[in-house]
Amino acid sequence: MCRLLQGNCLLASPFMDDPDFYRSVVFLVRHNEEGSFGLILNRPTDFRLDKVVSMVCDLHCVHDGPLYCGGPVDGPLVALHDQLQFGGEECFDGLKICSDQNELMKLFGCKDAKLKLFDGFAGWGPGQLEQELDTGSWLVTDIDADLVLSTDSQLWEGLVRLIGQNILAADEKIPDVPIDPQWN
Repeated sequence: MCRLLQGNCLLASPFMDDPDFYRSVVFLVRHNEEGSFGLILNRPTDFRLDKVVSMVCDLHCVHDGPLYCGGPVDGPLVALHDQLQFGGEECFDGLKICSDQNELMKLFGCKDAKLKLFDGFAGWGPGQLEQELDTGSWLVTDIDADLVLSTDSQLWEGLVRLIGQNILAADEKIPDVPIDPQWN
């Protein structure tokens, strides 16, 4: 049975040697028995949103920020955004994912919208992600909507540090566990 991880975050293990995912933070938009779909949150490109939008449609984009490389698989431009009144599929508490060009145009013109625009995505076939989890390629953690939309260049480092702090905090709650198992 598949452990459902949709809405969680994958952190590439420090030992992962795949250059497509080195120190990546992947937000899992969809995860089920049929496979998984995610977006890399910490791979900004050199392309700015205003330039990308002007290449795709005749519209002024009110947002400043980079276009993100969502993963090694080609796909349409996709936005994660916080505007629930606009189209798209709700993929997380307070976040929608959208690839419809008409809805994207509305987002590009909405000053109140928080969004991240992605080119490409990360995808796994049935059971593939579970195999990678079993080999220790990924660390799984919670994430909130603010971090999903964050432009923090140290996102991977911060989340790895947080996982380590949580492990240490859990250890402190178990009073009788010796540091060295030989002391048992």
